[in-house]
Amino acid sequence: MVGGFPTGLVGLEELFGDLFAAGVAPEPSLGPDLVRRAAVHNYIAPGHEEEFAEALLREYRRYWKRRTGQEEERPVRQAPRTWRGRPREEVPWYPTVYADRCDGCGDCLTFCSYGVFAREEGSGKVVVVEPFHCVVGCEACARVCKRRAIAFPPRGILAAFEQPPTR
Repeated sequence: MVGGFPTGLVGLEELFGDLFAAGVAPEPSLGPDLVRRAAVHNYIAPGHEEEFAEALLREYRRYWKRRTGQEEERPVRQAPRTWRGRPREEVPWYPTVYADRCDGCGDCLTFCSYGVFAREEGSGKVVVVEPFHCVVGCEACARVCKRRAIAFPPRGILAAFEQPPTR
Protein backbone atom coordinates (compact mmCIF):
# COMPACT_ATOMS: atom_id res chain seq x y z
CA MET A 1 0.00 0.00 0.00
CA VAL A 2 1.34 3.40 -0.99
CA GLY A 3 -0.62 6.44 0.10
CA GLY A 4 -3.59 4.23 0.95
CA PHE A 5 -3.68 2.58 -2.48
CA PRO A 6 -2.62 -0.94 -3.43
CA THR A 7 0.47 -0.65 -5.57
CA GLY A 8 2.24 -3.36 -7.53
CA LEU A 9 5.93 -3.00 -8.19
CA VAL A 10 8.13 -5.37 -10.17
CA GLY A 11 11.61 -6.47 -9.19
CA LEU A 12 11.33 -6.01 -5.43
CA GLU A 13 12.35 -9.57 -4.57
CA GLU A 14 15.55 -9.12 -6.57
CA LEU A 15 16.18 -5.64 -5.16
CA PHE A 16 15.67 -6.77 -1.57
CA GLY A 17 17.74 -9.92 -2.19
CA ASP A 18 20.66 -7.88 -3.53
CA LEU A 19 20.54 -5.46 -0.59
CA PHE A 20 20.32 -8.29 1.91
CA ALA A 21 23.24 -10.15 0.30
CA ALA A 22 25.29 -6.93 0.54
CA GLY A 23 24.44 -6.68 4.25
CA VAL A 24 22.48 -3.44 3.85
CA ALA A 25 20.23 -3.07 6.89
CA PRO A 26 16.78 -1.43 6.61
CA GLU A 27 17.73 1.93 8.13
CA PRO A 28 15.48 5.01 7.63
CA SER A 29 18.15 6.67 5.47
CA LEU A 30 17.76 3.83 2.92
CA GLY A 31 14.31 5.06 1.77
CA PRO A 32 15.44 7.41 -1.04
CA ASP A 33 17.84 4.78 -2.39
CA LEU A 34 15.05 2.19 -2.44
CA VAL A 35 12.89 4.61 -4.44
CA ARG A 36 15.73 5.29 -6.89
CA ARG A 37 16.37 1.55 -7.39
CA ALA A 38 12.66 0.67 -7.69
CA ALA A 39 12.16 3.45 -10.25
CA VAL A 40 14.47 1.63 -12.68
CA HIS A 41 11.62 -0.78 -13.50
CA ASN A 42 8.57 1.02 -12.08
CA TYR A 43 6.82 4.36 -12.44
CA ILE A 44 7.10 6.47 -9.29
CA ALA A 45 4.80 9.47 -9.61
CA PRO A 46 6.60 12.79 -9.05
CA GLY A 47 5.80 14.22 -5.65
CA HIS A 48 5.10 10.78 -4.14
CA GLU A 49 8.68 9.68 -3.56
CA GLU A 50 8.39 10.03 0.21
CA GLU A 51 5.30 7.80 0.35
CA PHE A 52 7.06 5.20 -1.80
CA ALA A 53 10.19 5.44 0.36
CA GLU A 54 8.11 4.73 3.48
CA ALA A 55 6.31 1.78 1.87
CA LEU A 56 9.47 0.28 0.36
CA LEU A 57 11.34 0.62 3.63
CA ARG A 58 8.46 -1.06 5.49
CA GLU A 59 8.51 -3.97 3.04
CA TYR A 60 12.29 -4.28 3.16
CA ARG A 61 12.13 -4.40 6.98
CA ARG A 62 9.66 -7.28 6.73
CA TYR A 63 11.95 -9.01 4.22
CA TRP A 64 15.01 -8.43 6.46
CA LYS A 65 13.25 -9.81 9.54
CA ARG A 66 12.10 -12.92 7.69
CA ARG A 67 15.58 -13.58 6.29
CA THR A 68 17.34 -13.03 9.62
CA GLY A 69 14.82 -15.11 11.57
CA GLN A 70 13.75 -12.16 13.71
CA GLU A 71 10.14 -12.45 12.63
CA GLU A 72 8.28 -15.63 13.24
CA GLU A 73 6.26 -16.35 10.15
CA ARG A 74 2.66 -17.07 10.96
CA PRO A 75 1.00 -19.66 8.77
CA VAL A 76 -1.01 -17.80 6.17
CA ARG A 77 -3.97 -19.33 4.39
CA GLN A 78 -3.98 -19.07 0.63
CA ALA A 79 -6.49 -16.48 -0.53
CA PRO A 80 -8.56 -17.20 -3.63
CA ARG A 81 -6.85 -15.94 -6.79
CA THR A 82 -10.13 -15.30 -8.57
CA TRP A 83 -13.59 -14.13 -7.64
CA ARG A 84 -16.51 -15.20 -9.82
CA GLY A 85 -14.22 -15.74 -12.78
CA ARG A 86 -12.24 -12.52 -12.41
CA PRO A 87 -8.63 -12.22 -11.32
CA ARG A 88 -8.63 -11.10 -7.69
CA GLU A 89 -6.64 -7.93 -8.55
CA GLU A 90 -9.57 -6.69 -10.67
CA VAL A 91 -11.97 -6.65 -7.71
CA PRO A 92 -11.43 -3.57 -5.51
CA TRP A 93 -12.29 -5.22 -2.20
CA TYR A 94 -9.80 -4.71 0.60
CA PRO A 95 -9.69 -3.00 3.98
CA THR A 96 -8.48 0.47 4.82
CA VAL A 97 -6.97 1.04 8.26
CA TYR A 98 -7.40 4.54 9.65
CA ALA A 99 -4.13 5.24 11.46
CA ASP A 100 -5.67 7.92 13.65
CA ARG A 101 -8.11 5.36 15.08
CA CYS A 102 -5.77 2.35 15.29
CA ASP A 103 -4.30 1.77 18.75
CA GLY A 104 -2.13 -1.16 17.65
CA CYS A 105 -4.02 -3.77 19.69
CA GLY A 106 -3.48 -6.36 16.93
CA ASP A 107 -6.89 -8.02 17.17
CA CYS A 108 -7.18 -7.88 13.37
CA LEU A 109 -3.70 -9.44 12.99
CA THR A 110 -4.72 -12.32 15.21
CA PHE A 111 -8.09 -12.73 13.53
CA CYS A 112 -7.14 -12.57 9.83
CA SER A 113 -5.39 -15.73 8.69
CA TYR A 114 -4.78 -14.48 5.15
CA GLY A 115 -1.85 -12.17 5.95
CA VAL A 116 -3.64 -8.99 4.92
CA PHE A 117 -2.27 -6.99 7.87
CA ALA A 118 1.11 -6.38 9.53
CA ARG A 119 2.35 -4.23 12.36
CA GLU A 120 4.09 -1.04 11.23
CA GLU A 121 7.66 -0.65 12.39
CA GLY A 122 8.01 2.19 14.86
CA SER A 123 4.40 3.11 15.52
CA GLY A 124 3.20 -0.43 16.21
CA LYS A 125 -0.03 0.37 14.40
CA VAL A 126 -1.53 -2.05 11.94
CA VAL A 127 -1.30 -1.48 8.18
CA VAL A 128 -2.62 -3.31 5.13
CA VAL A 129 0.27 -5.07 3.41
CA GLU A 130 -1.47 -7.64 1.17
CA PRO A 131 -4.78 -6.07 0.08
CA PHE A 132 -5.59 -8.71 -2.53
CA HIS A 133 -5.24 -11.53 -0.01
CA CYS A 134 -8.47 -10.26 1.52
CA VAL A 135 -11.44 -12.52 0.80
CA VAL A 136 -13.98 -10.66 -1.32
CA GLY A 137 -17.07 -9.81 0.71
CA CYS A 138 -15.46 -10.55 4.09
CA GLU A 139 -15.61 -7.73 6.62
CA ALA A 140 -15.07 -9.75 9.76
CA CYS A 141 -11.84 -7.98 10.78
CA ALA A 142 -13.72 -4.67 10.86
CA ARG A 143 -16.20 -6.19 13.31
CA VAL A 144 -13.34 -7.40 15.55
CA CYS A 145 -11.78 -3.93 15.70
CA LYS A 146 -12.95 -2.23 18.89
CA ARG A 147 -11.72 1.19 17.72
CA ARG A 148 -13.56 0.94 14.37
CA ALA A 149 -10.28 1.64 12.59
CA ILE A 150 -10.99 -0.72 9.68
CA ALA A 151 -13.35 0.11 6.84
CA PHE A 152 -14.33 -1.52 3.56
CA PRO A 153 -15.83 -0.19 0.35
CA PRO A 154 -19.63 -0.26 0.15
CA ARG A 155 -20.86 -3.76 -0.65
CA GLY A 156 -22.72 -2.30 -3.62
CA ILE A 157 -19.51 -2.07 -5.64
CA LEU A 158 -19.45 -5.85 -5.85
CA ALA A 159 -22.59 -5.82 -8.00
CA ALA A 160 -20.53 -4.53 -10.93
CA PHE A 161 -18.35 -7.64 -10.62
CA GLU A 162 -21.12 -10.22 -10.17
CA GLN A 163 -21.13 -11.27 -13.81
CA PRO A 164 -18.14 -13.14 -15.23
CA PRO A 165 -15.93 -10.95 -17.40
CA THR A 166 -16.61 -10.93 -21.14
CA ARG A 167 -13.62 -12.01 -23.15
